[in-house]
Amino acid sequence: MQAAAFKDKHRGETGGSKDACDPEYENITLTCRDRNQPKGGHPGPLKRGPAGHLASLPQPQPSPGHPQTVPRSRCGCRGPSRASAEMSREMLSLKRELSNISNSALECQEEQRKGWIKVQRHIQEVTSSIVTVQNQVKAADQRLKPVPTDITQIKQNTQKILEALEKKSNTQPAK
Repeated sequence: MQAAAFKDKHRGETGGSKDACDPEYENITLTCRDRNQPKGGHPGPLKRGPAGHLASLPQPQPSPGHPQTVPRSRCGCRGPSRASAEMSREMLSLKRELSNISNSALECQEEQRKGWIKVQRHIQEVTSSIVTVQNQVKAADQRLKPVPTDITQIKQNTQKILEALEKKSNTQPAK
């Protein structure tokens, strides 16, 4: 990001027309001193031309409450706003990516919720089936409870019949 701004600065690109239409273009107001003015803030000696006239008049200095808007190319301040615009673009890109991730996470949560609802429904169906089978087993058990007593009675009846047959066969003479 800063390397691109550095390269642009050294290529001599002004970028004025390109940045003016850009919605992320950042107009920066700077207070710059005249390059010929000493750093102390006092105007330097006036330059006099060959005829003794003033070659240039000192520029009025903006007050702290009223900063002067200066084209970035005059102050050599192209880099920071370009870097700032690049950072703004990167921030917007990151914001879109974060929004996409957030949406994906919400979709995953919704799918999980639907999945758990299905699992709970299946558990209820299986539980219902188990209860049905248990009821059928209990009903069959109730029907089978009298069977052992019935079998015992059948055995006793069969035994009586066998004894009666033996007595009858013993009492009949052999032919």
